[in-house]
Amino acid sequence: MAMNKLVGAAVRRPGWADLPRDLLESVLGRLPVPDRLRFPGVCTAWQSADAASATARFRAAQPPWLMLPFNPTARRQSPSGGGGGGGGGDGRFLEARFLSLSDGRAYAIPQPAPAVSERICVGSSDGWLVTADAASELHLLNPLTGAQVQLPSVTTLPFVDASRDADGRVASYDLRFCFGDGDNDGDEVLVPPESFAPDRLRYELYEKAILVAPPRRQTTPAGSWGGYAVLLICQPLYRLAIARAGDTKWTLLDTPSRCWVDAVRASSAPAAADGHQAVYTLDSVGRVEAWDMDVTAAGTTPSPPREIAPPCCCSGRACSMSIPCSKYLVELSPGHLLQVHRLRDKAHARSKWEPRQERVEYTTVKAELFEWNAAAGGHGEWARVDGAAAGILAGRALFLGKSASLCVPADCCPEVKGNCVYFTDDGPWSHERCHEVVPDVGVLDLADGSYKVPRGAVRDLLWKWPPPVWVFPSCTN
Repeated sequence: MAMNKLVGAAVRRPGWADLPRDLLESVLGRLPVPDRLRFPGVCTAWQSADAASATARFRAAQPPWLMLPFNPTARRQSPSGGGGGGGGGDGRFLEARFLSLSDGRAYAIPQPAPAVSERICVGSSDGWLVTADAASELHLLNPLTGAQVQLPSVTTLPFVDASRDADGRVASYDLRFCFGDGDNDGDEVLVPPESFAPDRLRYELYEKAILVAPPRRQTTPAGSWGGYAVLLICQPLYRLAIARAGDTKWTLLDTPSRCWVDAVRASSAPAAADGHQAVYTLDSVGRVEAWDMDVTAAGTTPSPPREIAPPCCCSGRACSMSIPCSKYLVELSPGHLLQVHRLRDKAHARSKWEPRQERVEYTTVKAELFEWNAAAGGHGEWARVDGAAAGILAGRALFLGKSASLCVPADCCPEVKGNCVYFTDDGPWSHERCHEVVPDVGVLDLADGSYKVPRGAVRDLLWKWPPPVWVFPSCTN
C-alpha cells in the first residue's frame, strides 16, 4: 500500500514532448532539411510546433540539393484525392528524388500533378521551382511542401498564338519571330511563324526564370498565394517578361537589340516596404543593368533600367566562338558583382565516369571569373580573377545552371568545397537532346581545373530526364 501511494504521488518527469513551444520552433528553424521533414513525426507536441511555424523560413543556411533526373522505372501512386495546392490533372503523384550534398543521400518526395516526369525546370530560387509542363504552361512549385502556383498562360506572351481543337485543348502553338531592321526606320521585320506541338514549345521559348519575390501565403482569400514576381528570359531574341501575383498575362519589357542571359535579385537593395525590388540583368556581351521592379503593381511595366557595368570579354579562345560559352551574374556581397563565363568543350575531355560516351555532347572544362571594380564617378572595369589563387572565392562556392546564380559559404555543409563551381546542364535544349544526351553536371575545382561528379550522383545521372537542377530547400508553406 505504501508503495502504491508513493507511485501515485510520484511526479512525472518532463520529457521531450514538454519542451516549450518557442524552444521547439527555434530548434526547428535550424534543422537541416531531412531532420526538418522528420520533426513532426516525433510526437503530437512537435507536430503542433511544426504546424505553428510552417510559415517561417529556415534561419540557418540550407545545403543545396540536386534534383535528379527521373527514373523511368519509378512507380506511380494514385491517391484518392489531389494534393499539393492543385495544378490540375488526375491527382496522380510521382516521386521526385533529390540528392542532399550534406550527406550524399537521395531523398524521394511525392510531387503534385502534373507529374514531375512531364515537366522541365526553367528556374529555381528560394526553394521554389519554375516548371514548364507538357502543355508548355508555367507553374511555381515548392517540391518539399507540394505547394503550387499557376503562372499566366504562355499564350499571353505577344508572340505566341495557340490553335485549339473542338474540345478547346491546345493542338499546336505558333511562335512568331521578329527583329528590328535599321534600314526601315525601326519597323519590325516578321519571319513566318513556326509551329510547335504543345510539349515542344517550351524547349524553344523558355531560357531561364528568376524569382524576383517568392510567394507568401495570404490570409484573404484564405490559403491563396501572393506577393510573388517572376522574371522570364524567353525567345525570340532573349527578351524579358514579368508576371506578378494578380497578373493575368505576362508583361513584356521593351529591351530592343539586347539579348539577356541571366538576372539576379540584388541583396544590396532588398524589397522595400512599398514592394520595390532591385534586380541586376546580364546580357550576352557581359553588360549589366539594374531595374527597379515593383512586385506589387500587377500589370505595370518597370521603369527603364540604368547601366551598372559595361561589356565584359572573356579569353580570346572563348570569344573566337571555338567553344560554347555561357555567362552568369553573381552578387558576392551587397553591390559586389562577379561575372562567370562557363566554357564547354567537346565530350570526353574530362568526363571519364560515363559508360556510354557516345551519349555525351559537351562537358564543362573551365570557368573564367571577372570581378566588377567600381570607381568614383560611376566608372569602373571588369578585372580578370585568377581562380587558381583562391582569392575572392576562398571559403565560398558558386552554384550555376537554371537555378539562381549563387555564391554559397563552403561551411554550409562538409561536402561543399571552396573555390569550386557546382554546375548543372543549361545548354540549348531540344526534345531529342534532353532525352538522349547525358546531362553536363559536376564540380569544377578552380585551383587545379579538375572535374568530378557530386558524391552519390553518378548512378542517377545515367538517367537523362528531366535535366537536373540545384534546389535550395525551403519548407515555407
